[in-house]
Amino acid sequence: MSLEGGLACLECGVLAEDTALYFGGPTVRQAVTQDLDLRGAKFLQYWGRIGSENNMTTCHRPTCRKEGVLLDYSTDGGISWTLLHEMDYQKYISIRHDYILLPEKALTNTTRLRWWQPFVINNGIVVSGFDRAQWALDNILIGGLAPYAHGDSLYFNGCQIRQAVTKALDLTRASKIMFVLQIGSLSQTDSCNTNLSDPNTVDKAVLLQYSINNGITWQVIAQHQPKDFIQAQRVSYNVPLEARMKGVLLRWWQSRHSGSGHDQWALDHVEVVHTRKQNYMMNFSRQHGLRHFYNRRRRSLHRRSP
Repeated sequence: MSLEGGLACLECGVLAEDTALYFGGPTVRQAVTQDLDLRGAKFLQYWGRIGSENNMTTCHRPTCRKEGVLLDYSTDGGISWTLLHEMDYQKYISIRHDYILLPEKALTNTTRLRWWQPFVINNGIVVSGFDRAQWALDNILIGGLAPYAHGDSLYFNGCQIRQAVTKALDLTRASKIMFVLQIGSLSQTDSCNTNLSDPNTVDKAVLLQYSINNGITWQVIAQHQPKDFIQAQRVSYNVPLEARMKGVLLRWWQSRHSGSGHDQWALDHVEVVHTRKQNYMMNFSRQHGLRHFYNRRRRSLHRRSP
């Protein structure tokens, strides 16, 4: 995301977690994303504020509509923009949470989003505007993305241990863990199947766990039953408060399976979302920082069964 007239700080207070993106520059004030693939996305949410009720010097109360903030989207590289939402100057002096359904025309693979505050241009020059109310954004999230990923995925079909373990991570400012998971498939192929009629199927779940003592003990964040992940699903979990520290390991582990050729599963697009707007993607194709035990064969995750 590119920023003009903004930075991460607390000048408009805490909106959701820790610092927010704060905009108080003298000329252009805007945040623009890169082109995003929003095919399959459903909504956009974030926390926002314009000015403040107590009229702080660094975040003073707005007085007119031109001090509001506009949310636009573009599908042609920023040549043209379409208004998606107006953050009204009268309603956002208190912190507000916006949940916006994305229109069909915005669901392209080259959609960029822009939050900006109108400014005055005089003789082709943007006029300084320290008198405009400052504003802030936090916890921007695009949800409902289609549960498929791109390229190779980690594929687990071994006859012994099936697990993926990260290197030690700094989760001090982490808020969410997101990934795509599939266990077996609807078509029940030789390379990807699971027997849902087996009474022991519940024991073949894939667990998401964390460890704060280098893997000596593990705590469960979530478990994923084969019946619920027979098709690829994209899931998101809050990072437990106890895990928000340095040196944390994450593990995806299947405690039981019926051996090679049975109960296979695949994992892709693991993302740790940080509160300071930093998303760290673990690139499985390069196996960066990830220890894993799985069959060498790879496969891709698709929304439909393989």
